[in-house]
Amino acid sequence: MEKALAASTQWADMETDCLVHVFARLDLEDLAVAAPLVCRGWRRAAADPSLWRALDLRRDHVARFMTWGALADAFERRYAVHCFALAGFLRLCVARARGCAEDVALPPLLADQAGEIDHISLHCPRLRRLALPQLTAGDEARLPDLVPRWPLLEHLELEAKPSFSFPALAAQLALHCPGFASLQTSGAVKPEDVAALARSLPRLRSLCLDRSYLPKEHLLAILAGCRELREFSARSCVGFDDEDEEVLRCGARIQRFDVGGSKSKLVEDLGLLWIGGI
Repeated sequence: MEKALAASTQWADMETDCLVHVFARLDLEDLAVAAPLVCRGWRRAAADPSLWRALDLRRDHVARFMTWGALADAFERRYAVHCFALAGFLRLCVARARGCAEDVALPPLLADQAGEIDHISLHCPRLRRLALPQLTAGDEARLPDLVPRWPLLEHLELEAKPSFSFPALAAQLALHCPGFASLQTSGAVKPEDVAALARSLPRLRSLCLDRSYLPKEHLLAILAGCRELREFSARSCVGFDDEDEEVLRCGARIQRFDVGGSKSKLVEDLGLLWIGGI
């Protein structure tokens, strides 16, 4: 017993910097509802903004953020929060980051996507990586207006490519995000999207268009327009064949070029292949 008490005292007396180094291995849930309640020293360490730079709320989001889940139960027992919501947890994380959040990934469970994306745009000025779920048409249209708030943005991941506002989004990224180099999205790639990539984002280093409708002529135009690509992925796409000699020849200059599983057309005897956004 005495040894246990001594060990507990040693942990409580550790320097804040040491505790922060240890806490960097904890999940966001433990940082929010476990570590801060041990003692004042742990609460001070758990509040260090450096621990809240990466806010990935997508992992196991269905199980983690249900009102009957363990996280909701912990908030109710420890903080008397009787109406737990994912949006509230997100805002707590953003508040703890105190403007230092650099990597934010949102799940598709937000009741008010527009409101939460607005909140992030205002309180995360140092954002470098952003991953968004599929947005409504209205939220897609507003996205280009938010880009100027993220001058350090380097990577953008969109579950579904904006249907009509992609050219405007690309133009804003080019104008306000000088370090932007990586894009990941999926959907029907239209001629105006291809033109926007070549015109606004010719210096992309990484582009992922997996599971998209991507006609061969559009693919070749993208490869010709984005000459600085080091990584390109268009796996399981429809519109070109993954063994097409011209496609492989044009992609040979790219360090990581992966078009595996892509077919020039749907094959009925393999079943119906659904590509979102077509």
